[in-house]
Amino acid sequence: MLGFLSGAKPLNQRNLKFAVFFLALLALALFLPFFGSETFSWHDLASPASPGYRVLWELRLPRLLLTLVVGGSLAMLGGTYQILFHNPLAEPYLLGISSAVTLGVALGEIFAGAAPFSYAASAFGLSGALLTTLLLAALALSPWGDALDRIVLFGTGLNFLLSSTLLLVLSYHNQQMGAGGLRWLFGQIPWMSGRESLVFAAVCAPFLAVLLLAGRSLDALGLGDTVARTLGFSPARTRGGLVVLTSFLLAVIVSFTGSIGFVGLVIPHTVRLIFRPAGTRALFVLSFALGAVFLAASDVLSRAILPPFEFPIGVITTVVGAPVFLWLLWKRH
Repeated sequence: MLGFLSGAKPLNQRNLKFAVFFLALLALALFLPFFGSETFSWHDLASPASPGYRVLWELRLPRLLLTLVVGGSLAMLGGTYQILFHNPLAEPYLLGISSAVTLGVALGEIFAGAAPFSYAASAFGLSGALLTTLLLAALALSPWGDALDRIVLFGTGLNFLLSSTLLLVLSYHNQQMGAGGLRWLFGQIPWMSGRESLVFAAVCAPFLAVLLLAGRSLDALGLGDTVARTLGFSPARTRGGLVVLTSFLLAVIVSFTGSIGFVGLVIPHTVRLIFRPAGTRALFVLSFALGAVFLAASDVLSRAILPPFEFPIGVITTVVGAPVFLWLLWKRH
């Protein structure tokens, strides 16, 4: 595993760095469920009838699984877009999928009475994302697919259009749109049962596996479209397929959690600054691990700062993560 991440012959110092990194993240992930406003003893954990047992097994562990999957997925999506479009500022919400989901949720809440962060609201969000994904797929697979700047500009323009439409809808229906719905704009981790969290993870897993398997294609695209063609890859077809794949994965995530900023943009860069991974697959594995635990820790912090109030998790990820990233950037340069 460590040799795979280093992309070269085993190096003791480098492998030790990877080992410490993963062990530290694992230890933090194991301790996170025990932090929160509700305290309980070890005796409670062995008694199914105790409140502490139910808090841990029915609330905190399912939520931990959800945040790990979401955080890791967003980090991998960010790394994918940065390579796919040769743009270090690319992030998962670049192409307007998040705005499409949020607009669909807002319309569902206002006109159909769908409760925020419910399955009905998610269905409306997924419908909006599906239409946007089909539009992006048609663009990426067309002759325009070879023009990266056109795809990025189209996605940016679509994002602005959908965001502006959302603001118009919210401005006109500000009495009907509750504060819960507005939290979609800043990210919110819903409470799910253990079974629901497992289903969510199972839905995301195939997308993540395909992204990991596509590492070689992304390595080729990262060298430029001309080089990719000489290596036997079709840039337009590869890019179009990955745009569709990542759009569907992002739509699933945003339809349940809203827009969580910072993770997809900065986590891949943080991994590059610390480890300088040799290839895309190593970048994905490291980014998934760091993004997963970072979002899980941010979620605990969002609930622990001022209980019982829960801060939008997107605000926490940015406020906590941005200074650390800026410090790393300063130390490297």
